[in-house]
Amino acid sequence: MLHPIYTTSFVDREMFESNKRYRKSQEVKKEMERHLSQPETRIGYAFSFLNDFGDCEESRTKCYNKIAEWSDKLDCSECHF
Repeated sequence: MLHPIYTTSFVDREMFESNKRYRKSQEVKKEMERHLSQPETRIGYAFSFLNDFGDCEESRTKCYNKIAEWSDKLDCSECHF
């Protein structure tokens, strides 16, 4: 009896590999969206970007506008003053 890999056509093997890559990319995309759904993370990345590439007025304006937008979404219920 032949091993299944020898009896599977080349087209089918390509399709299986393509499906595997697609599922993996969807998992990575889902994990990235989960990570970026937290406003604190996005604000941290914006300030990090400003530290590295904040020379341009346009990039500073865009970053500060997004920081203001994400700051509105922060949950301050656990803040201790």
